[in-house]
Amino acid sequence: MKKISILAVCLFGFIVGTNAQVALGIKGGLNFANVDADDAFGDPDSKTGYHFGAFLEVGLGGIHLQPELLFSVKGTDDVDLSYVEVPILLKKNFAKVLNVHFGPQFGFLTSAEGDLDADGSDEDIKDFFKSSDLSAVIGAGVNAPFGLTAGIRYVYGLSDVWDNDLLDTEIKNRTTQIYVGWKFAGN
Repeated sequence: MKKISILAVCLFGFIVGTNAQVALGIKGGLNFANVDADDAFGDPDSKTGYHFGAFLEVGLGGIHLQPELLFSVKGTDDVDLSYVEVPILLKKNFAKVLNVHFGPQFGFLTSAEGDLDADGSDEDIKDFFKSSDLSAVIGAGVNAPFGLTAGIRYVYGLSDVWDNDLLDTEIKNRTTQIYVGWKFAGN
């Protein structure tokens, strides 16, 4: 969290110093999530989760910087992984209506529940997973009138989130997100 605080202070100083156009908004949507796992887990079923949070859009000429703060539920049909996620995206608008965006996303695990022993009961399994997740994000969106926005993005997990020596495997998050949002302050 200390790194996020330092990043926020640096970003705020940059915005103030460059006379950038700034907008603040909220967003939410669905996650269509799964994991890329070694053969030890077979082929897990996907999970439909959700995400919600806030974003800041900073216009720097033709490019926008868009940091976000999201709560996101992902995992598989048998495992719920909840994260606080911080995507830091570069966004390029085309014809003021369409945009593409990409960048890194930092995730911090808040909870993990699941049924690893197949007895039908969910239990706290947070100790089996690493506390952080690094991903790459790529997506496209639409800028509608009245500050409304919508889009789709793919979140490709780069880091292994499994943290248990009993099973030598590697697990990486894979998520497709659809979202709607509203810029309620700024341009």
